[in-house]
Amino acid sequence: MVIINKLRLKKIIDSAKRSGKSVLIKKGVFDIIHPGHISIIDTFKKHADIVIIMAQSDKFTKKKKGGDRPINNQKQRGMVIDGLKNVDYTYLDKSNSRKEYLKLLEYLKPTILAIIPENKQKTKDYSSPFWKLKEFPDKKNRAYSTTKIINKILNLWK
Repeated sequence: MVIINKLRLKKIIDSAKRSGKSVLIKKGVFDIIHPGHISIIDTFKKHADIVIIMAQSDKFTKKKKGGDRPINNQKQRGMVIDGLKNVDYTYLDKSNSRKEYLKLLEYLKPTILAIIPENKQKTKDYSSPFWKLKEFPDKKNRAYSTTKIINKILNLWK
């Protein structure tokens, strides 16, 4: 189910937690879905009862990845993410900075926050008494990468 209202998402999370269920949140671009995405989402489901994937805003994606990204807009990405078997909810995140995202997380209070171990400072920024911080390996360590897929397509059409 694609959710655009943070109050609705908060109610879903609170209800799940009251029922004793664990709730994992992972935010990302998820632009062109590939086996690395499927694999990591399957792993998330092994660690939590409810998996919520937050589709990063188009504006924030452009800021982080460049003006040509994302390939698919947030609404389209959300629809694709929502169709994956181990995703329980998809949230179209409106945050345009890490600070805004952290504020949203403090409001939602998931049980588990899934992160990619990038650097110690970023990991420290995401630490909170409200959730367990769980590091998962970056899919780029595998053979899959959205950027590689885009570059392969571009090279084929030169």
